Amino acid sequence: MILRTRLLFNILIGIALSSLLPVHADDYKPTGIDSILYFQAAIKDAEYCSMTVKNGELVTINSSTSKALSNAAMTCPDMFSWKLFADVIQAKFWSNWADENDNWPANPYALCQPGQAPGKDACCQPGSANNDPDHCPVYPGTQYATKLKVLTEALGEEAQKLAREPALQRHTRLPFHDTLNPLSRMVRTQLMKNAAETSVPSCSAVPIDGKTVDLTADIIKKFNPSDAESTGRVIRQTNAELTVRNKVFHDYLFTNNLYNANGVLDVFNVNQKNLQTEAPYRRANYSSQAGKPGALSRVDLPPDAIMIKSNWLHHDLAVALGLPKDPKQYISKLLQTQIDLQALDISKSSLTCSLEGIHHLVAFHISSKDIPNWVWTTFEHISLSGRCDITGCNDAYGYASSDKNRPAGTADNYVKPNQHSDQLNSPSIVFNPDKGYPLEMIRPEWEKLLTQLNIGSGSSTSEVEPDPEDIAWRNFRLKGSQVEFVNSIGQSTLLGNSVTEAGFMDGSSCISCHARASVALNSNGSANFLALSVFERNLTDFGYARSHHGIPNPFWFYNDNNSRPSMLVMQTDFIWGFLNASPIVSSKP
Repeated sequence: MILRTRLLFNILIGIALSSLLPVHADDYKPTGIDSILYFQAAIKDAEYCSMTVKNGELVTINSSTSKALSNAAMTCPDMFSWKLFADVIQAKFWSNWADENDNWPANPYALCQPGQAPGKDACCQPGSANNDPDHCPVYPGTQYATKLKVLTEALGEEAQKLAREPALQRHTRLPFHDTLNPLSRMVRTQLMKNAAETSVPSCSAVPIDGKTVDLTADIIKKFNPSDAESTGRVIRQTNAELTVRNKVFHDYLFTNNLYNANGVLDVFNVNQKNLQTEAPYRRANYSSQAGKPGALSRVDLPPDAIMIKSNWLHHDLAVALGLPKDPKQYISKLLQTQIDLQALDISKSSLTCSLEGIHHLVAFHISSKDIPNWVWTTFEHISLSGRCDITGCNDAYGYASSDKNRPAGTADNYVKPNQHSDQLNSPSIVFNPDKGYPLEMIRPEWEKLLTQLNIGSGSSTSEVEPDPEDIAWRNFRLKGSQVEFVNSIGQSTLLGNSVTEAGFMDGSSCISCHARASVALNSNGSANFLALSVFERNLTDFGYARSHHGIPNPFWFYNDNNSRPSMLVMQTDFIWGFLNASPIVSSKP
């Protein structure tokens, strides 16, 4: 109750302060950076974008007519981003949704054929309670619903114990590097062994030269070099990245045999044959429905499919970086971060350990198939010092800019990146990174809706598992939304997170990067999910590889010669997760 009262007080103060903004800035003069960022600061939502709560769910409406919006994702992308924010929190994505090991098992069995059953045959049957979780897709919100409910309500040692149960542990990884790396696999039977028997020991008990050593203090000391590109880059390289997908997404993969590499190649081959022998006519595309098998000629997720990439930072690492010590400032969960001890110069040989403990959610992307090329949106915690660096933060709906220097009559959607003089003999205004930003103020409509949805009310008591009621959900801000490769005048749209895309945020585009997610056929007939990579052969000023932005190149996908066209690689509906798809196994390895 105290937290809620404090929150309401801060909101009232914020509204009062916002009434004073902007000041008349007659002497305001845009810098060269400001003139370029004018296009990045475009107001993305139409003036009549609004939402209301009906039967416990957010509904998008036209504020001038109160009628439902026909395409809120395109008309009001910022507002729609906040709708997604609320929807996924209500769905408890962190626990209920399937992570990549749940979507794509390491040693997948084939789909069961007529007359086969999971209990007696090495096969997987959608909807069956007898599927082998080591070899078949698993949806935690269904399979472990009872355990998850108990975990959410548990406290103290009981909560810690439940969170460590193999079935409930989430499969996290270090972020993608210059070339993509699959999720590090650890099947559930291995997880049931104690730490000393697993291939990845706990960082608090690393066997070295016949001794068990606690290396946590060394990790805290070493992980944050003084000359790092940014604090966000330090976090990016030392966080637990958790990618999850909702049930609609998960079921589409499972029922259409896309949880294994063989099934994806089947779609590739159908598509290739269609192009070469049936052009210009397209092969009909039917997904599996009501137990009837599908006939896919392309990967095309349903419109209510959602995927989330989230970044969680160990509490001790957060404190070492100067982030708030108070755990109530964060959404927290018991997770593990992979630590490369050789990379940190703690071990002379290749050695990895798992840094387990309370992790804080600092950033996350949400991607929704509400439009064919997906809606892309990203959120950052207010404590991140570089959260509006380079591209600024753009939000026309949820929270208003607190910039006191904004000229009168200008919109309050944009927080521009920090700048300063480089103080050279012939000076220039340049970016001033990692300096932090004034706290944006919540807009009245969004505050009212969050209260009605009971999101961020401050009534949560869980210590190791988030709740929709956690007050810290109010500590996230929208970095931006993206629904197009280019804007109406042909400029590339940009969207990047100061953690997830740290080091290459100056050219980051979620939609363009994911357009390169694809599959090709190797010469031996196996699947190649790295025919196109996230990163291209160009560099940032710091030396990190850049990802693609702007429109895709059609010749990435099809040959460019005078012969009959053939497909080089097939897009996988913007889903990089297929990198984790493995070939079918006929029996337990």
